[in-house]
Amino acid sequence: MIANIEAENVILAAAMIDPNMVDRLADIVAPEDFSDPLLSRMFRAARDSFAMGKPSNAVAINNMFKDDEAYKSAGGPALVANLTASTVALVGAVDLAKQVADLARRRRMAEGMTEAVEMAADQSVALPEIVEAADAAISAASETTSGIQQHSGASCIDAMLAQLESRDQGVTCRVIPPMDDLLGGARRKQMIILAARPGMGKTAVALSYSIGAAMNGHGVLYVSLEMSAPELGARMAADLCFNGNGGVPYSAIVNQKLNEVDRDRLRTARKMMQDLPIEVIDASSLSVARLNIMVRRQVRKFAARGETLDLVVVDYLQLLSATKGKGAYETVSEISRALKAIAKEHDVAVLALAQLSREVEKRAGCRPQLSDLRDSGQIDQDADTVMFLLRAEYYLSKEQPELHTPEHMKWEQAMADHAGKIEFICAKRRNGETGKAVGAFHGAYQAVRGL
Repeated sequence: MIANIEAENVILAAAMIDPNMVDRLADIVAPEDFSDPLLSRMFRAARDSFAMGKPSNAVAINNMFKDDEAYKSAGGPALVANLTASTVALVGAVDLAKQVADLARRRRMAEGMTEAVEMAADQSVALPEIVEAADAAISAASETTSGIQQHSGASCIDAMLAQLESRDQGVTCRVIPPMDDLLGGARRKQMIILAARPGMGKTAVALSYSIGAAMNGHGVLYVSLEMSAPELGARMAADLCFNGNGGVPYSAIVNQKLNEVDRDRLRTARKMMQDLPIEVIDASSLSVARLNIMVRRQVRKFAARGETLDLVVVDYLQLLSATKGKGAYETVSEISRALKAIAKEHDVAVLALAQLSREVEKRAGCRPQLSDLRDSGQIDQDADTVMFLLRAEYYLSKEQPELHTPEHMKWEQAMADHAGKIEFICAKRRNGETGKAVGAFHGAYQAVRGL
């Protein structure tokens, strides 16, 4: 077994001998890192007692466990007496805590890899599921407390001033000015949710934004769980060919009804894309653990080319998978927290698309609001920015009244007012103001621009 029981004994002894050691040790090693179940429970008790301002010494621990069968079998009071007999434990406890935490990560990875090997031997298990299990084992081993940093108040202001000096305005795309204005730049370490009902143009907005950001020099990773690479290629090509007045219609690409001029434009679009810092991952299914690994690899890949990965787009959030055996609410909550963690760990902005429920369409005007996310885990709590999309034209087109009626005249006027428009609704912005803006939706070319 990958463990050091003697080191675990020393850590527990140090926690009982010197209360000042409890916090230092708890910052390094968790109760779950102990291989011995009894020592794990005793360390947890000492940690929790200290946190509540109660004694965590040998007497207190003995009183807590005096009726515990495992404790009595291990020697009871004699066990505690032996552990705390010498203050030598205080000398190397911190280093041993680091060792126990490291061994725990190794142990978890070994257990996960063993499970993956057993799954590989079972021919009824699909290969992607085996790969996912192996990736999850590696991801679990890489999870450390290294992402936790302590700062003084002054150093926080220093970091802010450094950002001002760098003039980093975050990710901007320029081709959709109203979206740029509302976001104020997609900042590193932030998670932005772009949510809407089907038909509102989520993917069109995300692709136009991604292409614009790449044209603006930002490294982009587009993760698609809904559309295949050829489907995305058709949309991106139509967007790149669009010049504000026309281009190559998306339907012509999909239906292969292209003339020679169209084909030349598509070849030009391909050359344009070749020079852009944008990568695409086409995955039919993907866990958040595996996504984390992919982002880490892409960060290295961009760096090797002398570029930086600035933006990760996930299309869309609810298609990611998390821990099995959880309900829909808990699953989405776990995915939401994981995406926020990916943004912070890899120093990127994460733009995650999200599907809203049908409740939106039961409301007059079909205007989405933050409460529409309440049943989707804790997305609205984790997100730094929440932006909704609304195309009133889409809903109006389904409500055409009878011809030659006053209602039809009003409908025609409403259709004219909303034709080709897409509304951006910023319902939450942690570090800025909320608001609304309108852009242009060129549906025939799957392109989104400013008015």
